[in-house]
Amino acid sequence: MTAPAAPTKTPLQRAKDAQQARADKPDLKLTHKMMQDDHWADGAGWSGPLPEIDGTRDGATNVARITAQIQRGFVSRNLPENVVTRHVYGIAGREPLLGISTRRKLTDAQKPSAEEQARLTEYWDAYQEWWDNAGAWLVVQQALKTAVWSGKGTLRLFVPRSKLQDVQGPNGPAKGVPGGLTLAQALGFISVHAPEWDQAGVIRDTDRRVTGAYYRYADELGQEHWELQKRGTFRDAAGTEVKGTKVTANATGADTDPADLYPVSDLLLFEVSLDPLIKESIRRLSKFGNKTLTMGSRNIDLGGFVERTILNAQMPGEWIKDNTALDGRRFIPKPYNVGAGVTNFLSGTAILVPDPKDPKRMIPSGNFANPSINYKDPVGWSTFGDTFEAVRQAVFEEARQLHVLITGDAMANGISRVQAVQDFITSLEPTRMALEQLLRWLIGTVLALGLHFTGRRAEWEAFKATAQARVSVVQPTPEQIKRANEMRDARRISYKMWCSLVGIEEPEAEQAALAAEPITQDVALVILEKAPAWVGLRALSIAFPALKISEEDIAAQREADLGGA
Repeated sequence: MTAPAAPTKTPLQRAKDAQQARADKPDLKLTHKMMQDDHWADGAGWSGPLPEIDGTRDGATNVARITAQIQRGFVSRNLPENVVTRHVYGIAGREPLLGISTRRKLTDAQKPSAEEQARLTEYWDAYQEWWDNAGAWLVVQQALKTAVWSGKGTLRLFVPRSKLQDVQGPNGPAKGVPGGLTLAQALGFISVHAPEWDQAGVIRDTDRRVTGAYYRYADELGQEHWELQKRGTFRDAAGTEVKGTKVTANATGADTDPADLYPVSDLLLFEVSLDPLIKESIRRLSKFGNKTLTMGSRNIDLGGFVERTILNAQMPGEWIKDNTALDGRRFIPKPYNVGAGVTNFLSGTAILVPDPKDPKRMIPSGNFANPSINYKDPVGWSTFGDTFEAVRQAVFEEARQLHVLITGDAMANGISRVQAVQDFITSLEPTRMALEQLLRWLIGTVLALGLHFTGRRAEWEAFKATAQARVSVVQPTPEQIKRANEMRDARRISYKMWCSLVGIEEPEAEQAALAAEPITQDVALVILEKAPAWVGLRALSIAFPALKISEEDIAAQREADLGGA
């Protein structure tokens, strides 16, 4: 007799389990609060001492009062957000180089056919318009930032219900994308957004392959809903088998949940997976730095309001009868006056001795202690300032961003700066690969959806998306620019290498812009000095029309320069 098969979870249950497992991680919750500039985080961000309830009647009240005082004086610096933003903008600070090409390989001498070129132009123009109108680049940066600090970030494509129109479907009237649209118009139905860190993700099978995705959202009344996506082979309304992605916008777990089928090869949700930049070491360093700043702020208060300790002095007040007290009386203190122009008279406390008649009772001996006042100087601010700077350096070192500190360090040499910048660029490499993969998915899926809406889905099979991220780390120093100019003048480096060293991003565009500019008089004089005479004469004719240098004059000089005259 065989054992019954173990019950399998529904896709909705698997989605809820995956979302709950991520949302319940305390380290991610704390990091998210830090990224939102909430470093107190309900006390989780404070690493200093806290009072404990001692069991007395007012113990809980005292604990709450002291904790509130610590929170009120809490000072923070957002070091985690600082290093995350720098990392993201180091690889996604500038718009990437995007493109579309044919899948068939072309040699250097080959060009796309006329039909292919027409489609490439149509696809790119439509996508560029969608990219700008949807604000896609800002959304991509947001998803990438979430992935950098938390390890996972998602980008989701969807068709808002509010954009759908009345159409005639296979089973009668329905809501959908109308026909007869251009590609650019069809792309206008597609929206993109980056869900929060705990809202969305992918679902994997036992072999760790991505089979679906989920997105948890709430409506205007706060009611929770789940969107599920599944990739596979399905039957459309006509009964034909179609490979694509099925999207259930409001999944309840039932097989009869209404769903939309999109014949695209990828899910409409992409998950960027990275090694999180904010690990426990940076979290602890951040809390240490905030504690240091908080203690420094408290120290300033102590420096402005000097702490004094009065020894062996009787507090101002009076004794009253109290039958509940040990000796039948109780001391009631009065305010101690402080401030400019105030004079106080303090007497020493009475020295008590046992009563000869009742040894358990203490009576004044007639002698008094010598009173004194001690003033306590606060700790110097440098203790806290130096400590915080050490913490800040440790955070930048953990994030491989020491070049930020070295840039302002006059003692560091050029080699140290170069090595620190190179270390930072190396740390960006995994993020670069993930970003380019995300961008290729975005271009391909958006165009595939748009072509599906226009009834031309099969066209995309002959094309592919390309993407190249552009690193943006630091601007070259004047010394580096001077050195690059010297190497270029000595013909030791190429024009493109020189452009990269001095910060020119697109050498070809710069050359085209220079060629389109008219020759100024200053430039003409430089050409006259360094170029052949006939070239200098040509430059003079353009820059100084009043000289009336003719084409015959230039031709004659050229003949002379070439030895023909």
